[in-house]
Amino acid sequence: MTYSIAARDPETGEMGLATQSQAFAVGSSVPWAEPGYGVIATQSIAEPYYGELGLDLLRGGMTATESLHAMRSIDPHPERRQVVMIDARGDIAVYTGDGCVGAAGHRVGEHCCALANLVVGPQVWNDMVDAFEATAGPLTNRLVSALVAAEAAGGDLRGRRSAAVVVVRAERTGRPWQDQLVDLRVDDHDDPVTELCRLVETSDTYHHVVRGFELAIDGDPERGATEIDGLDLQRRDDPDLLMWRAAVLAMAGRSDEAVDAFARLQRDHPQFVEAARRMVPAGIFTDKGAVLDAIERATVPGR
Repeated sequence: MTYSIAARDPETGEMGLATQSQAFAVGSSVPWAEPGYGVIATQSIAEPYYGELGLDLLRGGMTATESLHAMRSIDPHPERRQVVMIDARGDIAVYTGDGCVGAAGHRVGEHCCALANLVVGPQVWNDMVDAFEATAGPLTNRLVSALVAAEAAGGDLRGRRSAAVVVVRAERTGRPWQDQLVDLRVDDHDDPVTELCRLVETSDTYHHVVRGFELAIDGDPERGATEIDGLDLQRRDDPDLLMWRAAVLAMAGRSDEAVDAFARLQRDHPQFVEAARRMVPAGIFTDKGAVLDAIERATVPGR
C-alpha cells in the first residue's frame, strides 16, 4: 500500500526510485536497484522476488519488459502485485494487478513511471509524473519532487510514515561504493517526505564537501576549496562539515579563513578542533603544517 516513482535520466543514464507509504520502513522492501542494470519497485501485496530475481534477469541481459513478463509467469498471484522495472537502456515495464486495493493504477511518462495503490485517487500518480517532468536538476531532486506532489494530492489513504530514495549510476565503475549515488531512508516519521527532502539536501552538501577534501588531498587544494565555497555550512551548523572545510581552506593557503573557521569550532564544538589536531600526525592532511598552524592560531587563549 504505497506510491512510488521510477525514472531514468536520458542525459546521465542514472536510474532511480522514490517511494512513500504509511507502512513502516518502505525503503527496506519496495525499491531495488543495481548500478549498470536497472531499478525495480515491487509493492501492493509485494513479492520481494520481483526485486531480487528481477535484477538477476536484468544482469543476464533481459530487457525490463522481458524480465517483468518472466516474473509474472511464475507468480501464483500476479493479480496482487504492482511492479515497475526500468533497465539501463531506458525500457520501462509496469504492471498493476486487478487485485490491488483501489485506488490503484500507474502512468508512464517520457522517462519515468509512477504507480500507486490504496491512495486517495488517480491524481496521485498523475501528479507525480507531472511534477517529475516539470522539475529540473539532478535525478534525485526530480524524484523527491514527485513525492511532494503525491502528498499534495492526498497520498496514501491511510496517512504517511516512511519514505526512501535511491539512485544508481548508468555504468559500473568497479567501485560499488561509488556506483550507489544516493540511498536515503526515513523509516518512521510523522512527515517522512519533508524529512527525506532534508536528507537529500544534506547528502548533496556532504558530497560537495567530501569532493572538496578529496581534491585537496589529491594535490589540488585550491579547486577543493572552490568546490566548498558557496555552501551555506554556517546555517547548517554541522561541525563535521565545518571541520573539513577549515582543513581544506588551510591546505589551500587561505589561512585567515581557516583560522576563523577553526575559531568558530573552538567556541561551539571544541571536540572537532581536537579531532582535527589528532588527524595531523596521522597523515590525514597533505599539508600538515598549514592545518596545524591554523589550529594553533585559532586556539590561542583570549582569541
